[in-house]
Amino acid sequence: MQGSISLSRKALIDRISVMTFVVAWTLMILRVATEMIAGTTGPVGLFVLLLGIVAGYLLADLLAGVAHWIADRFFERDTRILGPMLIAPFREHHDDPLEITRHDFFEVTGNNALITIPVVLLVAVFPISDGPLDHFLLTIGASSTLFLFLTNQFHRWAHMPVPPGPVRWLHATGLVLTPSRHARHHQGLHDRAYCVTSGWLNPLLDELGLFDRLERAFSSGRANERSDA
Repeated sequence: MQGSISLSRKALIDRISVMTFVVAWTLMILRVATEMIAGTTGPVGLFVLLLGIVAGYLLADLLAGVAHWIADRFFERDTRILGPMLIAPFREHHDDPLEITRHDFFEVTGNNALITIPVVLLVAVFPISDGPLDHFLLTIGASSTLFLFLTNQFHRWAHMPVPPGPVRWLHATGLVLTPSRHARHHQGLHDRAYCVTSGWLNPLLDELGLFDRLERAFSSGRANERSDA
C-alpha cells in the first residue's frame, strides 16, 4: 500500500511539474517573440534566431551530458535528494535499458521539468535590452530549456524497438539522439557518449576525453584532501 501511495504521489508531482513547465515556457516564449519582433528584424534577426536555437540545442546536449556523467560516476543511489532523483534512475537504466520505454511522457520528463522551471522563470523576467546579442541570449535560454525538458523523451525514443513514424524520421535525419549514436554508451563501462539530447557532441567530447580528464582531476583532488587530513 505504501508503495502505491508513493507512486501516486510521484505521478502527481510529475504531472504538475510538466504542466507548470509548459505554462511557464509558453509565457517565456511569448516574451521572446515580442522581443524579437519589436527589435531586430530581417535577415539579421532570422540569423540570430536560428543561431540561438542551434546554440541552445548544443548547450542542452552538453548540460545533459554533464548531468549524465555525474549520475553515472559519482554519488550513490541512496545519496540524499540526488540519489532518488538523479543517481538511481541512471544506474537502474544500465541494468535494464528498456525500462525507460515502459514509462509514460510525464514520468520520463517530470524530473527535468522540475529542475528546468526555475531557469525558465529567470529567463522570463530577466531584463534584456534591445539588440542582436540580447536576442541571441534570450533565444538560447528558450531553446536550451525546451530541449533539456525533452531530453529524456529523446533518450526514451532511442531505446524504443519500434518508435512512431515521425520519430523514425527524426532518427533518420539525426536531429535527435539516435539508437546507434546512443548504443556506444551502453557498451563496456558506460564511460562514453554521455550526451543524450542530440548526441551531436559525443564524438568531440569522447575524442577530447573531457569527462575522463575531469574525473581524474576530481579523483586526484579528493585523494589530496584525504592525504592532507
